[in-house]
Amino acid sequence: PLRIDMTSEILDQEPNDRAETAQAIDLPIIINGRIDQPGDKDVFRFEAVGKVVAEVYARRAGSPLDSAVSVTDSTGAEIGFNDDFKDEAQALTTHHADSLLTATMSGKGPYCLHLSDAQRKGGHDFIYRLYVRAPRPDVDLRVVPSCIVARPGAVVPITAHAVRREGFDDPIHLSLVEPPEGFK
Repeated sequence: PLRIDMTSEILDQEPNDRAETAQAIDLPIIINGRIDQPGDKDVFRFEAVGKVVAEVYARRAGSPLDSAVSVTDSTGAEIGFNDDFKDEAQALTTHHADSLLTATMSGKGPYCLHLSDAQRKGGHDFIYRLYVRAPRPDVDLRVVPSCIVARPGAVVPITAHAVRREGFDDPIHLSLVEPPEGFK
C-alpha cells in the first residue's frame, strides 16, 4: 500500500540503536526505516513540549514487523510504551501489531523514541513508517449497509459506526443531503 502525507520524510540512519547514538529528528516527521536484524532497535532523539503521538505503520502495510515503541526522558526513565494498538478502522485485521503511543512531554528533554520488534525479530522485510507528531483528532464513519435500496415510505435500518481517533470528542450529526422526495 502507498501512503502519502504532507509531512517531511526521512530515512532512519544507522547506527541508532542506543540513546547515545540516537538519530536527531525535528517534529513533525515521518521516518521510513527497517529493523535490520533480530534484536535491532532504532532510537530517535527529539525536543518537545506537550502531547506527542508516535504511530507505526508496518503490519498494516504488509511488513512482518510487530512494533513496540517507548519514549524515555533525558534520565532514561520511560514516559510511555505501546506494543499493539487496535485500529478499529481495520475491522478484518485479527492481529493488530502496529503501535500508537501518545505521551506528554514536559519540555525537559531531550527525549528518545525507541522502536523495536516485540518478538525481537528483524530482517530485510521488517520495514516501517513512523509518524512522530502532535495529535490530530479525527473520526472515521462507517455505515452498514453501505448501499441502500428502498422505496419511498419504506423503513430500512442502518447503523453508523464512528471510530474516534486521538481525542476527537465533538458531537457527530448525520443527515441526508438533498434526499429524494419521501426519504428522510
